[in-house]
Amino acid sequence: MNDSFSCPPNPDVESFLLNKDKGIRFENTSISRTYLIIDDDTGDILAYFSISFKEITLDTSNISKSLIKRLDGINKRAETLKVYLIGQIGKNFSVKNNPIKLDFILNEVYNVIAQAQALVGGRVIILECENQPKLIELYERHGFKLIETINGTDSLLTMYTSII
Repeated sequence: MNDSFSCPPNPDVESFLLNKDKGIRFENTSISRTYLIIDDDTGDILAYFSISFKEITLDTSNISKSLIKRLDGINKRAETLKVYLIGQIGKNFSVKNNPIKLDFILNEVYNVIAQAQALVGGRVIILECENQPKLIELYERHGFKLIETINGTDSLLTMYTSII
């Protein structure tokens, strides 16, 4: 991977793709799958996303039983959920006038997850983001909602959307 990908708003997104000890290692060890969105004319990387699985522990004291049942599918007392995780998602800012929008990237994410879901099931997609109001509002405009989880020492917020 060359250094033609730049994402100044989130250095971790840039580092994941360019650092061979991150994205490539995750790919080679089947921890996640990373998908590049390429410009057909120039071959430039316009954006990328990474998908994996994760089990999350819900903060059940702050989530309604009806929501838990809707997310789990069976059990209103479920404390954990197995979910699809959008581990990384980023736009390449080094491409001049990059036309990619979050709508397009998420549509690609949903297409990949729909294929996996048809084979193995699953009901929920999550992403984890920093506690920044503009970022939260952006994901909310795209159908994600905050959900309280028990993340140990992780300072990221969890947002979800239902597949079903």
